[in-house]
This record gives sequence, structure tokens and C-alpha cells, in this order.
Amino acid sequence: MRKILCFALLCLTIVTQSFAGLEVYFMYSKFNSPQGQYIETYMSTIGSSTVLNRNANGKFQSEIEVVMVFKAGDSIVNFDKYVLRSPEISDTTGAIPNFIDVQRITLPNGSYTFDISIRDINSEKPPYCFSDKIDINFTDALAFSDIELVESYTKSSGESSITKSGYDLVPYVANFFPDNMTTLKFYIEAYNTDKALNDDFMLKYHIDEHSTGKEVPTCSRFKKMKPNNVVPFIGELSIEKLPSGNYDLVVEIANRNNEIVASSKYFFQRQNKTDFSNEEYSERARQFDLNNTFAGDMNSRDSLIYYIKSMRPIASVYERPFIDNQLRKAELATLQKYFVEFWVKRNYLNPENEWYQYKKQVEMVERNYATTIRHGFETDRGVIYLQYGIPNHIYQSPLEAGAYPYEIWQYYRLGEDNNCKFVFYNPSMEGREFELLHSNKQGEIHTFNWTRYLSRSKSSSYGTSDTYNSVDFSSTGYGHNTFDNDWERRAIEEFNK
Repeated sequence: MRKILCFALLCLTIVTQSFAGLEVYFMYSKFNSPQGQYIETYMSTIGSSTVLNRNANGKFQSEIEVVMVFKAGDSIVNFDKYVLRSPEISDTTGAIPNFIDVQRITLPNGSYTFDISIRDINSEKPPYCFSDKIDINFTDALAFSDIELVESYTKSSGESSITKSGYDLVPYVANFFPDNMTTLKFYIEAYNTDKALNDDFMLKYHIDEHSTGKEVPTCSRFKKMKPNNVVPFIGELSIEKLPSGNYDLVVEIANRNNEIVASSKYFFQRQNKTDFSNEEYSERARQFDLNNTFAGDMNSRDSLIYYIKSMRPIASVYERPFIDNQLRKAELATLQKYFVEFWVKRNYLNPENEWYQYKKQVEMVERNYATTIRHGFETDRGVIYLQYGIPNHIYQSPLEAGAYPYEIWQYYRLGEDNNCKFVFYNPSMEGREFELLHSNKQGEIHTFNWTRYLSRSKSSSYGTSDTYNSVDFSSTGYGHNTFDNDWERRAIEEFNK
């Protein structure tokens, strides 16, 4: 299990929450060892977002107070409160360095509530408080640790907080890879391979499309390994040509019969300027006989552009660059080729029927969600509907005192995820333009304290104390457990159903 607390705006659909100007990225991983199980936490602080004061040495330095509490039921199992200090600098007019903190907390197997509070000591802003559930269950069975993303690694010359298995691992505290990053590095440990396997095994690692589970070509490697109680591994994959989108890093153990006996998955996002060119699509179009397809009768370029734009919500990361960048400039034959290939991939035997079924859904969202400036398939509700289908339940709150109009959509099951919720709201209080505010679906936007954005007054206070005894951690994971309004209680209760 991996959690990210991002107090800075990222791209794509990753969690976003701006907090008091402080940009802190926090993650954790679970590991096992002969000495016992432990949680490793990683916190990266953007130096330029902190308040710097002169210290006793006459240098400028920022101070971040961190409080971490692990509870089993009502009992505190581990408590730590410490001050993280940035590197000293002599002048604040130049670049202010970022700084990383790594902590290891020994915890036996069990279920825990993990509470964390982070605040800038030199700022008057309140701390940020977050609560999460953690289950630790390492046994003698074959298993993986969590995957730790790594920014860089070197052979260790001694022991430090970032040393594991003879290497100093600088953690990469994010699951977003911008276009200037060309390599994905990670560290993982396999446990009890000596008990479960009688021979050498293959450790495979590759990148899959998150939405389809299909393996990305050229993003796959493997290595033959020898069984042991703990098998550490550092892997690298090139993502230089990986298009923008949502992905899973998958690590697997295959036995001598090439059967997958253990696997671990890590969700990440990629933004990349490297996309397919219009020339590539044009060349492929010239090699395809369009006369024998249903697209051959589509001779209106404007209609094809409209139809292809409507397909974007369900397009893969490989198909979207054409829609986003080359659609308007493409020739009619290229549009027809793209259109046909799109639906053949989804239904080889009857692509035409597949398209007409989808077209009915496009027409439905156009009727229900289109605005004066957006087609239905361009609105947030329309996109979610086309991606995931009809919700099993919709809770609507068109008008409550103190709250913007909002809706909560519930899907009982989406792929491997159960009970997925989507919160839409209308901050303009006009028309049908509802924005996606928050979701518990992996890969979708996740906004901490999302009910605060539903409030028309935005005057609620969340966690204003600076000591653990008075910080109000919430078992719901939204940083507070008191409600100033009945509508807020209803929204939380509806979301938690």
C-alpha cells in the first residue's frame, strides 16, 4: 500500500491539495526483515515553499515539525515528534535546496491507524493532518515488499537512513514522471523465495496500461535470481518514449515453469511530449483499404472529427495524442483509418456494432450533460459516464444552504476496484457544468478535505493545533471529524456508504 500526500498542484489526475503554500510530498512503504517488519516513510519538502529564518549560526534555515502516530485500536503503538531542518544557506536570493527525510518505524503484524501532522514552524499557518489505515501481514509465505521508487542509487560506503542492501537509495517521493525524466528506477524485496521455490526463478518487471492492463511494448525486462530469505532488487526501465497517461509498474516472480507465483503493482502517471506524428498515421492510412469498412461511407470531415473527439474518454494513452495534436490537420483518409482501427481493436468481429453502441452513449451524455460551451463528452460527468458506464447509484444535492450543488456517483465495481465514488460539484451554481472534485478510484483526482470545496463559505477550520494531544485526526481520512453543517455530514455519510 502506498499513499501520497501532495500539497502542490500536479499534472494529469494526481492528488492535488495546496496547503498554506508549503509543498510537501509524503509516501510510505512496508518491508520485512529478519529483525521484524517495519514501515519506511519518505518526505520531500520543496525548499522554496518554506519560511526561512536565521539560525544560531547566522545562516538561513527552515524547520518542519512532523508528528507521526501509529495506533492499534485506541492504543498508541508508536509515537514520534521531531523537527526536520533544511540545509543551511547563506543567501536567500539564490536557489533554495529541497530536502528529504526518511524514517523507519518497527511495527509487528497488525492493523493500524496512521496519523500524521506536518507544519512549517516559522509560519503561522495551521498544520496539515491526515489519517490512513495500514495493514501489515508478513508471514513465511512468498511475498514482496512494497515498491519504492528511487531517484538515484549508489554503492554505500557506510550506514545511513537511506541505506538498504548495500546501496544508498535516494527515494523519488512522487508517482508522477514529467517529460524530463527518461528512466523509472525502483527498489523491491522478495521474501521467502528459498522456502517457496526449489530452483532459480525469474524476476520480471514491466509497465502496463492502467486502464486496460495491457503490457507496454519495449517496457519489459527480466533477470534470473537465486532463492534466499530476502532477495533485494534494483530495477530500471526506460520511459523516454512512454506517452502521457496512467500506468502500472508490475513486478512478478515466475517459477521454472514460467508460472507467475507472486506479483506487486505500483500505479504511476506519465507526462511526455513525445507523441505519434501525423505522418505516421497518414502512412498507415495509405496502407489500409477503407472501401471495405463502415468508415468508407463517412465522407464528412467535420462529422468524423466530432466522432473521433467523442472517443477520447475511452481512448488509450497511445490513441489520445492523435486526437489531441493531429486531429484538425489530418486528411479525410487518415481520419477514416484512425476511426476504423480504433473500433477494430475493441471488437474485431463486429467493430461497426461496437461503434454504434458507443454512439448511443455519446448521444445520451450530450442530452444530459452538454453545456453552452462544451459537448457532453467534454464535461467531467460525461467523461466519467463514457469511461465507466452507468453508475449504480447517484446522490444529488441540487441546493442546500451553505453548499454548492453536488452529486456523488457510486459504482459497485470497476475492474479490480470496489465501491468507487466520484464527487462532482457546480461552483458557479449556473447551468450544467459540474466539475469532478474528488474520487477514491485510483488514477482519478483525489482531493483531501473535499467537503471544504463544497462549502460556499469555505470558512471551516481543519486542524489548527500544533501538538498531537489537541490535533483532531479523523478516522474518515479527511483531516477532521466535526461538522459545521448538516449537509457536510450528509455528504460524508453518503460518500462512506
